[in-house]
Amino acid sequence: MEFWKEEPSYYGGDILHEVKKAKIQKAMEDNDLDAILLLKAETVRYATDFYVKGYRPFYEPEYLAVIPKGGEAIVGHTSGSDNYRIVIRSDIKDHRKLPGFSKWGQEVIKIFRDYNITSGRVGVELLPFQMYEELKAEFPGMEFVDISSIWVGMTAVKHPEEIKHLRVAVKMAVAGTQAAIKAVKPGVTEYEVAAECEYAMRKMGSEMEPFVTNIASGPNSAIFERISTERVIGENEMVIIDNGAVYRGYTGDVGRSVCTGKPTDLQKRMYQVNYMALQEALKTVKPGNTCADVDAAARRVIAEEGFGKYEHKFATGHQLGYGLHGAPSINKGVDFVLQPGMVMAVEPRVTMFDRPEVGGTHMEQNILVTEDGYELLSDELEFDEALMDGFKG
Repeated sequence: MEFWKEEPSYYGGDILHEVKKAKIQKAMEDNDLDAILLLKAETVRYATDFYVKGYRPFYEPEYLAVIPKGGEAIVGHTSGSDNYRIVIRSDIKDHRKLPGFSKWGQEVIKIFRDYNITSGRVGVELLPFQMYEELKAEFPGMEFVDISSIWVGMTAVKHPEEIKHLRVAVKMAVAGTQAAIKAVKPGVTEYEVAAECEYAMRKMGSEMEPFVTNIASGPNSAIFERISTERVIGENEMVIIDNGAVYRGYTGDVGRSVCTGKPTDLQKRMYQVNYMALQEALKTVKPGNTCADVDAAARRVIAEEGFGKYEHKFATGHQLGYGLHGAPSINKGVDFVLQPGMVMAVEPRVTMFDRPEVGGTHMEQNILVTEDGYELLSDELEFDEALMDGFKG
């Protein structure tokens, strides 16, 4: 049966499509890999440009891709509708309907045999144990190689076309944050604010929200609650806004905090320390410094200003690109050296988990690493004037 042909949904363009395929082939050549097996939705989409229904946090994968050295990707899918979507909206020639996840190992074995992949080195970014056992039993001479670091090296520095898409994604995310700030007021629920935020981004063309939009008010801001709840926002409360948008597969991820009334001196101090930590981290962004250097700069300020107990418990930030929270993260012990063309989200925060009446604060900027520093991509997003009142730097 013949079908009409269309571009993939939210397509990044022919230039980028070929660039990514070439990058993958070069990575296989450089690392002596005979094939790559991908099971994560975002890596399958990156490699093929077929729209895999978003970055949905399902326990069981829905797609896989096998990429032979020197060959085109073979894609497996679980959804019946993809029988048609994949023909119409991709250039994938070999695509196969997959059974339940427990039987995927046998399907991969079939693909490997069809393409004479029976030994050698196969790169994987996710390989469930049961599938590993089946593949090893069938191909005892096959070596499986973790390509996590290879993938980071391949994707951390962005192509100009990727940067172009990321600029749009960040602009959408900024508009969402601005809509949320406008919607925040006492008597409104967190999810109502989230709805305004998401509407603004979707209206601009965002594919989806890459994570649950986070509107955390009052005591929820004190623990950095990661969702928007049914809680009604109160008077004189801190409200954290953390949201993202996706354009052509690429993610913008920004954040701010506001106060619904007159902030207390402690709330202002907390917010201003967060601001200082952010600025110090940004000053550290330059080629030659490491992700760990940027992380340490933010934490040092928070500790020196007396809020060390309340610093963020995970990373100071992450890379932006396909999917969410890309590696390398901006965190302790991450010695990845910054390079021009990397796009990052820098997001220190101070959350007073044992002082619910004070709350917490979070602020996040998106930047492009340049030859001598960085370019601020989220420059249209301002800081709260009432919380910055009296700031002396």
